[in-house]
Amino acid sequence: MRLLIVKLSALGDVIQTLPALSLLRQELSSVAIDWVVEERNAELLIDHPYLQRTILFKREYFQRPKDLYFFLKSLRTEEYTMAIDFQGLLKSALIIFASRARYRIGFANHREGSPLFYNVKLKPYDPELHAVKRYLMLARKVILFLTFGRELEVEEVEEIPRSIPMPEIKPKIEFQRPFFLLIAGARWETKVWPYSHWETFLRYCEALRKDYDFYFIGSEKEHSLKEFAERMSQRFSGVQSLVGRLNLRELVYVMKKSRAIITVDTGTMHLASLLNKPILALFGPTSAGRTGPWSDVFITLEAGLPCQPCFKRYCKSKGCMLSLDPKKVVNALEDLSQLQGLH
Repeated sequence: MRLLIVKLSALGDVIQTLPALSLLRQELSSVAIDWVVEERNAELLIDHPYLQRTILFKREYFQRPKDLYFFLKSLRTEEYTMAIDFQGLLKSALIIFASRARYRIGFANHREGSPLFYNVKLKPYDPELHAVKRYLMLARKVILFLTFGRELEVEEVEEIPRSIPMPEIKPKIEFQRPFFLLIAGARWETKVWPYSHWETFLRYCEALRKDYDFYFIGSEKEHSLKEFAERMSQRFSGVQSLVGRLNLRELVYVMKKSRAIITVDTGTMHLASLLNKPILALFGPTSAGRTGPWSDVFITLEAGLPCQPCFKRYCKSKGCMLSLDPKKVVNALEDLSQLQGLH
C-alpha cells in the first residue's frame, strides 16, 4: 500500500504536519509514504526516514504549463491507494486529483473548491482547532478509513507525537554561554514587532545578559533584520547575530541547544514547538489558538485589541504589535525562565 501526502507550503505548515506524518508511520508501519512539497520548503523532508520519496514541486509550474503537465504526468504513473490533502487549496487538490489515487481525501470545508476533487469528503473541521491538531485528526481519520472503509467519529487528538527524526548539522560556531534565540522576522509585515521595541527589550534584559547570550536568527534575505541585528550586537553586550548564517538543518542543531525562544508568529516558531523548546510568542493579526506554539511550555502575548485577530497581511496602524509593551515581554520571559528553572 502507498500513501501520498500533499502539503506544499509554507515552512511552518509543513512543520506542523510532521506530527501527522509520525502518527501515520506509527499506525501504518508497512505502508510506503510519499510527500509532495514545494522545493523551497523541502529541506527537513529530504531523506526523511519516515518517507519513501520526497517529491519536489516548483511554484513556477503554474506559470509554465508544459512543466506542470510533465510533473502531473509523472505523478500519474505511481499507484497510490490514498492521496491526502493536508493543504486544502485548489493547487493541492489538483495534485491530489492527478495522482489517480483510489481514495482522494480531505475535509469538506477545505478552501478554493478543493473538495470538488476528492472522492472521500470528511466532515468539516472546526476552524478554531489548532492546525497541528487538525492535521492529526485528518491522519487519524485516514487510518480509521483504511481500516474500516468509512469515516468514523474522531475526538480531538490531544497527544502530539514529538519523537520525530530531524536532520541536523553542527554549524561552525562555538557557544560559550547558555543562550536565548530571538526570531524577529516574518513574511507578513503585520506580524513584525517593531525593531525599536526589540531594542528596548534588550535594554531591559541587562541583568539577564550577564548570564545569557541573545542570538538573533533569520534568513539571508531579511536584509533589514540583518542590519538591525548587527547594530544590536554592537550596542549591547551579550547580543549577537546569526541572521543569514544558518541553514535549516544547522538551525535545528542550534535550537536544540538554546534555553528558550522569543519569537513572533513565523515558521521557525513551529520548528521550536516541534523540538519542544520553551517559547515566548508575540501575536498580533493572527490567532494563537489556531497557529500558536505547541510546546509543553510556552507563553503567548497579545495586545488584546478589539480588532484582533484580523488575519490581515497589511495594516496602516499595525496597532496590535505596536501596543505590545517591551516591559511586559521581559516580565513574561522571566516567568518562562522560572517555569523552566533557568535561573
